[in-house]
Amino acid sequence: MAAEETMFPKFADGDVLIILSSSRTYYLHAGVMRRNSTTFAKLLAESHGAVLSSKARKEGVTTRFRLDLTGATGNLPGRFVRRDVDSSGRTPGNASLLDIENGKVVSEIYKHYDNLFRAYYNKKPDLDDTNIATVLNDCVGLIDVAENLGSIQTISESVDIALLRQGQVLFRSIAANAIAWADLAFRVRSPTIFKEAMIHLIGQWNRLPQADRDTLNPEVLKICQRKHDELNLMKQAIEIRILGHYPGVVQRQALTNPGRMSYSNDIYMWMVLSLFRHWFSQSICEQRNFLCKDGGATLYRQIGEGGYTYLDRKTLEGFHTYFPMSGKGMSVLENHLSVYKQELKPFVSELLTHRSQLDITKEPVPYLTCCVVEKSDYPWNKERTEDKADRDGILGRKRRYNEYDDIHSDDLEALENMSKAALYGDEDNARA
Repeated sequence: MAAEETMFPKFADGDVLIILSSSRTYYLHAGVMRRNSTTFAKLLAESHGAVLSSKARKEGVTTRFRLDLTGATGNLPGRFVRRDVDSSGRTPGNASLLDIENGKVVSEIYKHYDNLFRAYYNKKPDLDDTNIATVLNDCVGLIDVAENLGSIQTISESVDIALLRQGQVLFRSIAANAIAWADLAFRVRSPTIFKEAMIHLIGQWNRLPQADRDTLNPEVLKICQRKHDELNLMKQAIEIRILGHYPGVVQRQALTNPGRMSYSNDIYMWMVLSLFRHWFSQSICEQRNFLCKDGGATLYRQIGEGGYTYLDRKTLEGFHTYFPMSGKGMSVLENHLSVYKQELKPFVSELLTHRSQLDITKEPVPYLTCCVVEKSDYPWNKERTEDKADRDGILGRKRRYNEYDDIHSDDLEALENMSKAALYGDEDNARA
């Protein structure tokens, strides 16, 4: 008897008879079903259970509830209807269901319910992991029936594990259709998939039509917009830091009372500053920065890589058309430009941090994957604080720059004021 009592799906001591069809029946435990489903908690309330007679109990009858599945057609999960059970554990009138298990779609629904009941007993669901399409079909079906019964928390981990087993195939799919995966992750409460989808969503945000954005769950849409605004503010702060950066070699201490000769010795670096700011300002005017469809990925990656990815020798030849100099002078200018480019790399390092699990060495993407998604951002986390990402924390980890670079902003108006200060030498505002 002990071995019999632990056998799924027909437990010898099961007090709930579940009928999906005349050929698919289960004998499960009301207590287990109540704990795992808000719907079953109501249907299987103790007050609805039959009071078995002493004769029935002696005969080993344990059935006190009966639930019949109805309306499960096509993609509809149907609903469970409670039937009366008498003191002998039988249903008055011997009500029964027709066997409607005559089509693939219906039988798939039965499979999803079977997987859900398995999860109630901590058993591994039978999910077809042949490929991403088959496992996704089984997972979505399981999610549908779990949502219908208020059992999402019971199957979340199993679905998460089954999908993550697909590895890079899954991550490529998320990158290709981040909106659909964000919705699925929200439904199943998958931290890993939600985080991955959010990273790609924010990276692609500028290129997504508003109609596509509006298909997102309102709560997810709200989080996306907040994350996008935070990242844009960070990008603007970085652009201001880049524009306001002066190499240490051109700076002077007031106590040294520097003269014209002191500054003239650094003429090549000043020319580099002028050339770079011309190029960078033009890039901003052409909206190649955070306003670009790629979120500024191309521009920031050029700065992060340095070398000849921007302001290359061909560009310098055009510059020397208007500002000719000797061969040695051109070489010195190019060397100073290389030094300056090297100093700018740390400014964009945070933006170039890859936080997705997608292998971008094999599957490069034309947008940034630097968005930080924390546990407090998960929409199902009741402890999430909406104001957690305060403006002081948006700029990322604290870094040590020279006095011209030490820019901390509370809002866009402050950013604009500090931009003017950095470019026009208002030290009081630059240090504010």
